[in-house]
Amino acid sequence: MSILNTQTQRLVHSFPRPKQDETEDVTLNRALRILSLIKDIGLVLAPEVQKWDFQQATPNDLPLRILQRRLCFTDLSADDLSRHSKIFGPLALFFDSTKLRNTGAMPVIYMPQGISEPISLIGALCVNGMQHTKHVLGQLQELKNYATPETASSSFGKPVAHDYNLHLQNTNAAGEIITSHSVPAEHVRQVLSHIEFNNIPFDHSIGFFSILLSMFCPTDNNHSNEPLGYYRQREWRLIAGDIMLNGRPLGRELLDTEKQNLVAIDPAFWNHELTVDKTLIPRKDLALVYEPTPGWRALDIVESIYAPRKALRRIREIIGDEIPVYESSAAD
Repeated sequence: MSILNTQTQRLVHSFPRPKQDETEDVTLNRALRILSLIKDIGLVLAPEVQKWDFQQATPNDLPLRILQRRLCFTDLSADDLSRHSKIFGPLALFFDSTKLRNTGAMPVIYMPQGISEPISLIGALCVNGMQHTKHVLGQLQELKNYATPETASSSFGKPVAHDYNLHLQNTNAAGEIITSHSVPAEHVRQVLSHIEFNNIPFDHSIGFFSILLSMFCPTDNNHSNEPLGYYRQREWRLIAGDIMLNGRPLGRELLDTEKQNLVAIDPAFWNHELTVDKTLIPRKDLALVYEPTPGWRALDIVESIYAPRKALRRIREIIGDEIPVYESSAAD
């Protein structure tokens, strides 16, 4: 018996996406191994690199590539579950929307890609502008670190003079010095202190921009040639990265044993290398476990689980009796 009626809306995470030529049983077995992992370590935020292309407006610029680490949910009704599961996976976790929002879930911000005219790129160019603003804030934070004797000493690995200067240089793509300035560190500290007065500290702003940039999603699914395909998914996300809450990060890095467990479930996915800052890094090394508070358990905010009938017994063996488990067809 289902707890849902056809009008009920929930935030749902379905997994895993069926692979090409993969049998239903293989996909379902992978889903059960992922559920066991969720019980053992929590929700893993999978890293992806989101690409934004500006060729119509700036033909010489390379696409912008933004690392996003997130777990996705869909605002879904029971009527939609069958169709949704065929695309995103046979096992569906239904979350209490209030509890999930209290945990930090937010709806994604859909930005249109370009179509035919340069003006249609305005959304993507806004994303590009935010990335550049984050970079500027990073440079200001770097200046602050070098202009502060304590942090400068730590960076250089040796004491600095009381009246030391900062040697600032701008270089071109070939590494040639274009401009060079020598500025007393004290003067830099004074300027940056003036800028930060009554404002959010640079490092906090960088964290907020990281959150924001992880929330952007294109409107169109170009992979399936479906205009507004992503927009119609009504997606929400949990994200983590360069932000601290009450002095601690929202996500933690995985232990080596946890990475090994991920790879055992899906080697091709988790060993795949992503290009981040011109460096190839395996996806498993970029993943985070969402942990907003010490001891937080993901299953505490799961309202119910839906799956094919043949998986129900194995699901109860994994999670016990703390969460209701239903046959997927019962939600139709």
